Amino acid sequence: MAEALHIQQIVARARALGAGSAAPLPARAVVVDERVNLKCRVPLCASYGVNLMCPPHTPTAAETRAALARYSDTLVVQLDIPLTQAAVDEALDGMGYAEAHAPAAGAASAGAAGPDGTSRTAPYEARLRDSKNEFAGLMTALEAEAFKMGYRFAAAFAGGDCVLCDVCAGATGEPCNHPFEARPSMEAVGIDVVATAEAAGLAIELPADKHPRWTGLLLID
Repeated sequence: MAEALHIQQIVARARALGAGSAAPLPARAVVVDERVNLKCRVPLCASYGVNLMCPPHTPTAAETRAALARYSDTLVVQLDIPLTQAAVDEALDGMGYAEAHAPAAGAASAGAAGPDGTSRTAPYEARLRDSKNEFAGLMTALEAEAFKMGYRFAAAFAGGDCVLCDVCAGATGEPCNHPFEARPSMEAVGIDVVATAEAAGLAIELPADKHPRWTGLLLID
């Protein structure tokens, strides 16, 4: 079991790294649900079977549940995403996502592309990518912090699919280019993000119109 002082130190470190919230949660309170992995395939996520930090390359819900039974403490961490639904709607300019996402050459209409020929979604997708990588770095830093304290089984889960590379090496069957930085998300291993965050007393807005947040989990033992 992690010492209370160490938990407090990791919480302080999370906040120093920019986390908006960080709350301890007993490992037994983390919610694992097979339906989370089902949603990776229904509807089929573009990262499924391609991204090395996504199913089926990641632990199943059953494997996650078994591993969690050996842990005592966790930390649920959140980081605000610098995007709102209003900003997305403005970028789409009344178009559906598929149309706005199309580059100039494949756009269904002349207005679907930005002035440089890229999709209208490119600017906010770049902001989303940067935010996602920032959160991944935050979670791996917390994992390292816990490891230095003697918690040799510390393990971090980030938010969303891994985007450290423009194209995941898994798409061509190659090994990961960033094995020490890449981390799967909570949902990739079957953890119910909403239920787990709520168990830790943290808010999850669905749909995330005004206050979108990344939510991650650090296992400590």
